[in-house]
Amino acid sequence: MSKAAAPTVAFTEPLTNPARVHRVSTLAQLLEVAGTRKRIVAAWGVSARTYDTRKRSPGTCTVGELQQLARVLQVAEEELFAVVRAEATQTVDQAAPTA
Repeated sequence: MSKAAAPTVAFTEPLTNPARVHRVSTLAQLLEVAGTRKRIVAAWGVSARTYDTRKRSPGTCTVGELQQLARVLQVAEEELFAVVRAEATQTVDQAAPTA
């Protein structure tokens, strides 16, 4: 059985000429290329510590936080949710004990 490709989200760096598009497969990668910690902390209304937790454990993000992130970074909400869902599922699968 072939494994399906991991979902990705496309992020276009603003103010670059030509526009640089990054296709990332984790929330941490997206936040790194976006370089927006201060802006995201303000948009989410959370502390820097909570931001770090979300980055490390995307499954802890709320729906509202992800929707806000999609708006702030101007990325497709559906792609962002798919990436975070895949990450959260992978984390749960890795933590599950094997029989």
